[in-house]
Amino acid sequence: MEELEQFEKFNQPISKKTRNILLVAIAICIIVAYSLYRVFASFDDFEVTATIEQKDAAQTNYMDFQENLLSYSRDGAFYTDYSGNLIWNETYEMTNPQLESCSDKLLIYDKTGTKALIQGVTGNIGTVNTTLPIVDADVSSNGRVAILMQENNTGYLSLYESSGEVVASGEVHTENTGYPVSLALSADGENLMVSLININDGDVKSTIVFYNFGSPGEKKENNIVGNFSYSDLIIPEVDYVNNDDAVAFGDKEIILYSGTKAPKVKEEVFVTSEMKSVFHNDKYFGLVTTKDDGTNLLCVYNMNGTKKYEKEINATYTKVCFNKTNEVLLTDGENVTLYTMLGVKKFSYDFTSGIYQIIPWESYRSYVIIEQGKMERIRLK
Repeated sequence: MEELEQFEKFNQPISKKTRNILLVAIAICIIVAYSLYRVFASFDDFEVTATIEQKDAAQTNYMDFQENLLSYSRDGAFYTDYSGNLIWNETYEMTNPQLESCSDKLLIYDKTGTKALIQGVTGNIGTVNTTLPIVDADVSSNGRVAILMQENNTGYLSLYESSGEVVASGEVHTENTGYPVSLALSADGENLMVSLININDGDVKSTIVFYNFGSPGEKKENNIVGNFSYSDLIIPEVDYVNNDDAVAFGDKEIILYSGTKAPKVKEEVFVTSEMKSVFHNDKYFGLVTTKDDGTNLLCVYNMNGTKKYEKEINATYTKVCFNKTNEVLLTDGENVTLYTMLGVKKFSYDFTSGIYQIIPWESYRSYVIIEQGKMERIRLK
C-alpha cells in the first residue's frame, strides 16, 4: 500500500508553475549552448548559396559601405547592393585614389593629386579641387573635409565645407615644427588632429597638435587646444574614433586621447616587440608584432587600452583589418583567416583562384566573397 502511494505521488501532474520554470531553464540552456557554439565554432570549408556575375576594373578595391558594396579604382567608383543593382556611379581620373568614411559620408581623394570627392548613399555631395598635392585627408559625418597639402618646406591645412567653401586654413613651416604626415577630423567636423615628425641631427621627435574650430578654440592662438611631443617616436597615423576620443599610432607606442576642449592622454600602450602591422576601427585596434624568435603575435585592444586577447599566428598576409562584425581578417589574396573577438580561429581557407574581399553577410556563418568576374554568397561549414 505504501509503495502504491509513493508511485501515485511520483506520477502526479507537474504544476503549471513548475512546467514554466522547466521551459525557461531549457530555453536558457539552448541559448547558452548556441552562444557558445557561435563563439567557439571553427570552419574550414563553405558552400556557395548564390553567384552574381560582375565586371572588374584593373586595381579595383572593395568595401562594405552602409550595408551595400562600394568598388573604386583609378577610373571611378560604383555603389551597388549585394544583388549587383547599381545605386550610383561616379567617374573620375585619379592616380592614387584613397578612401575615408564617417557615418554615411565618404571621401575619395587623389593622394599626391588635387581632387577630392564627397559622396553619400545617394551619390555626389560635393567636390574639392586643391592647388597643391594632397598628402592626407579626412571627412566628418556632416560632409566637412580636412585636407593636408605640401609644397617644399611648408605644409598647408585647409578645412572645407562639402560645397567647397573654405572654413579655415593655415600653414605649417616644417623647419620650425616638423613635417606634417597625417591628420584626422572628428565626427562633428570641429576638431582636427595633426601628426608632425621632426628629424634634427639624427634625433626623431613627433608632435601631436589638436585644433578646435568651435567655441573652445576661438580664443586660442591658431585654434590650438592641445600639443603633445614625443622623443624617439615616429607617429605616421592618427584618427578620431568618435567625436571626443582620438588615437595616435606610433612605431613603439599607441597613445589614446580624450576630450576636445583640452585633450589629455587617456592611456598609453607600449610595444616591446617589432611592430609589423597596426589596424583599427572605431571600437578596437590591433597589432601584429614579431618576437625575437620570429614568432608573430596578434594582439587586440579596446579603445580604453585594455587587451582583449593575444594570439600566436602563422598566417601569411598582405592585408589585416577588422571587418564590420569586429572579426580580424588576415589575407594574402588567396589564404584567408578570420579570428573572433575572443581570439578563436573561426575560418581558414586557401582560395587558390584568388579573392579581392570577404565581407560578413546576414548571419554569423554567411559571407560575401568578391572574386574575379563574380560575387558569391557563401555559408561556412
